[in-house]
Amino acid sequence: MKAGNLEQAAGFYSGNMLLIDEPLCLNLRGRREWCGACAAACPAQALALTPDAVDLADSACTGCGACLPACPAGVLRMSGFSPRRLLELVRGQATVHLHCRESRSRDGGVVIPCHQVLDARLLAAAAAEGVGQILLHGLERCGQCDRGDGAGCVAREQARLEEWLGERAPRVAPAREHERGGGERQRADQARLNRRNFLRLTGARIVDNVAGWMVPADTEEGTELPFHQGGEELQRPAAYQAVAAERVERIPWAAEALPPWSLRTLAESCSACLACGRRCPTGALRAHEEPEGVAISFAAALCTDCRLCERICPEQAVVSRPARTAAEVSAPRTRLLFRQARRCGCCGQPFQPAEEAETACPTCRNEQELDAEWLAMLGE
Repeated sequence: MKAGNLEQAAGFYSGNMLLIDEPLCLNLRGRREWCGACAAACPAQALALTPDAVDLADSACTGCGACLPACPAGVLRMSGFSPRRLLELVRGQATVHLHCRESRSRDGGVVIPCHQVLDARLLAAAAAEGVGQILLHGLERCGQCDRGDGAGCVAREQARLEEWLGERAPRVAPAREHERGGGERQRADQARLNRRNFLRLTGARIVDNVAGWMVPADTEEGTELPFHQGGEELQRPAAYQAVAAERVERIPWAAEALPPWSLRTLAESCSACLACGRRCPTGALRAHEEPEGVAISFAAALCTDCRLCERICPEQAVVSRPARTAAEVSAPRTRLLFRQARRCGCCGQPFQPAEEAETACPTCRNEQELDAEWLAMLGE
């Protein structure tokens, strides 16, 4: 979303604005409606998906954030909330008090947009930071809340968390009257400004394009967000998967549990078209074009198992299997494929031969075919 007036700017700074990075969407990358996870998660039915766009009905969106963890490509972000920022605020606390925006309690703790922004990956990452109990303020009012039923979301994610961690899963429960949070309130639901952008904002007479000035919490200070960069090369780690992956070896997994990641390999039928590496939204698969040849590499920690790579592969050469250990997830990026380039016998430039007998690059072959056609015409 692009903010173009004061009302939208206020919404951005208050943390209510949903930001959409369309070029990351699986549907746009695959040119088909592969995924509808965000629209299915939205309690207000404010999102509509096509192969060309992610459309948001601004008037219907309640800013609950339920779509954030649902999207496997990290297309959706909220102007004032990031999983990374939340984990920074709760690190080292045995008991964490989380307040939704509708919570009437004035106790201390951390304010988040809605309890629907929580998911099992984020809760598992909190466990790795020493959190043993998460008390949710405002959960008792979810049935009457315009933002949707956070209680149902919390129950579902807690069940997933217990499946992964067993008895070592943090206790996630509604805060009771005697369970009061101490200290001051901290906010994880408002946008933050870096120094340069703060000066730009305060010195401006007209608040325009404010979404390009402010930097959400999970962006490094002084960098610009790729709001308007398009094309197949745009890749960015999905925030929820990234924070869990960074702590995967410290998360207290149950003995029989498999970490929620998938690994990828390429079958011999791979034609090295590089489509999987170019279109992967998170950068788990990455295409490399070098003078010596072309390659595809894989980083398991970034994979959200969106399966776009499998769907778009013309040779059905992408093979997946579940990760079995945390060490497999945290392993360094590995090369899955390398194809040596061949020097064109005409122009000398490297190219990838489609057949073993080819000695000229596609451009030179095309020129040769045109020359042959002209000679044939002259001969007639």
